[in-house]
Amino acid sequence: MPTLKEVAELAGVSVATASLSLNHNVRIKESTRKKVLACAKALNYIPNRIGRALKDGKTNAIALLAMTSKRHADIVHETTLLYYLLEGVLSVVDRAHYTLRFDVKSHEDPTLMSYFERVIGEGALDGIVVSPQFARGYRFVELLNRSQFPYVMLHPPRFVDSLNYVDMGNYRGGQIVGELMKRCGYRKIAFINGPETHVDAMERERGLLDSLASAGVLQFVKRYGDFTIPSGFSAMRSVLREFLPEAVFCGNDYMAAGALKCLHESGIRVPGEVAIVGYDNNDVCLGVVPSLTTVDAHHEKVGKLLATGLLALIDNKVKSVNKTVDPTLIERSSHLRPRQRSRKAG
Repeated sequence: MPTLKEVAELAGVSVATASLSLNHNVRIKESTRKKVLACAKALNYIPNRIGRALKDGKTNAIALLAMTSKRHADIVHETTLLYYLLEGVLSVVDRAHYTLRFDVKSHEDPTLMSYFERVIGEGALDGIVVSPQFARGYRFVELLNRSQFPYVMLHPPRFVDSLNYVDMGNYRGGQIVGELMKRCGYRKIAFINGPETHVDAMERERGLLDSLASAGVLQFVKRYGDFTIPSGFSAMRSVLREFLPEAVFCGNDYMAAGALKCLHESGIRVPGEVAIVGYDNNDVCLGVVPSLTTVDAHHEKVGKLLATGLLALIDNKVKSVNKTVDPTLIERSSHLRPRQRSRKAG
């Protein structure tokens, strides 16, 4: 295996200069850095992260932990819900010359606390981003705080006493949909939400109900899915057995796609007879007919804030991270009936 000394000799620089170049030190000229990097590539040299950690106490590596529940569908593997979040994290991590480790652990895993003990104690990571997803007792937060290990959680602050968090603004997103329903005059509404204990689902439901409290709703039914297309289909079929709503709010775009499929197969026109609104603004919105009105949760921006906040904690630039992202309504074709579109155009 090639050594740093061999890289330095090939580049015609000292070992110290080669090391600083590979670590993107600002004191090194760009031309020198590029020359060293080219020599390292030519020799297939791999920097020793353990040696770097011994020298400056940092590994330049962080983890992103997505937590699942065995009681519900594994949306990490069965959907692309975390893709945009991961893209945001990676964009920041790459620019900072860090590496990212992606882990998935279940809340029910008996080794969960051991996992966090290893993350803190092994010295292989400088920090961790945690997406807990479900409302549970987060014992690991106390451990992270006590150990003063850098972390940021994707979580609204009301669920856990976390020093560092980024809130996706799901409560406000639910309110936005409620305001849209009121503006359109819908008074018979169905709500297809995600799992009852999923943090995002709980917050979107809370925001929707608070917004509709003064809307004069005549009929309201609620069903729970698991953020997948089949669960949206099943929930919509269950709603239709009870009544035909004027509008349906689905807790994410995948369930909205499933609900649309059910309505189409039932011969019910969207939005002619039933309006539909989704949530997240992912790629499925433009792949269904009609194109889906939804709420943009800005997942990539959230990912960037999570990573930026964590790196700032690692570098002791901040003492805590407390950020909230405001979602926005994306109006397409699925929520307005023909007469409403004509009125809006006029």
